[in-house]
Amino acid sequence: MTVHFLATPATYRTQMQVTIAAHAAGKGSAMPGNLAKYDVFHSLYYHGINYDGDFEMPVIHGTDELPERLIRFSDAKSRRRDDPGAWVVPYEFDVKLRPMWRNAYRYMERMLEHPGIFSWDFSMYRLMPFGLQFWNCFRSRLIGALYERNGGKCIPNVRPSDSRSLRYALDGLPTEATVGMGTHGAIGTPEDRAVFKTYVDEVTKRLRPKNIAVYGDAPEDIFATALNAGVNVVPYPTNFSQTHSKKVV
Repeated sequence: MTVHFLATPATYRTQMQVTIAAHAAGKGSAMPGNLAKYDVFHSLYYHGINYDGDFEMPVIHGTDELPERLIRFSDAKSRRRDDPGAWVVPYEFDVKLRPMWRNAYRYMERMLEHPGIFSWDFSMYRLMPFGLQFWNCFRSRLIGALYERNGGKCIPNVRPSDSRSLRYALDGLPTEATVGMGTHGAIGTPEDRAVFKTYVDEVTKRLRPKNIAVYGDAPEDIFATALNAGVNVVPYPTNFSQTHSKKVV
């Protein structure tokens, strides 16, 4: 089931352009009467987004492209460290990702200079209550859907959690496309590895991806189901591994 949340009239597209331009110019919100300070729900993010499944997860249309290289969001928003040719990834602490959620239009134009992004990766720890896990997954996907809504390309990120999140975590995601996953810091214990493998298996079965772009190592035992199904599993070096290799040299 796909839910259409509000229509998408031409006037809305114009409003979005004005909003992005206003934020880029440092003029704040384009909402009439300076109502933005009351918009704690970020209602502008939801316009024109489609939702899928019983839990109404934001739909990401995705792409079958593979990034040439990756850059973290915190580096991409820095003029000194930015690499406009790299895809922007969210594999870092939540506090580093929070600015995009708080004010997406402040960073949208800058992010659109990149080939694309991975949908956000707010934490979904297994010990978290169901509602908090769901909310973090929902808003992570909403950032990706919003980026697509503004003309960018998005690779959906799938964050393994407990079995409960499989009720919604793959809703609204494209089939036969590229999926992003981050193993860095997520496969340190036998339980972590077993959970991650379960998600790889479910992604392979339900989404039939063409590619899985992995931020970090891609151990064969964890990605065996995908590899055996002919999925192109591509690991990318993390910022930590790149920094560490430079120090060693």
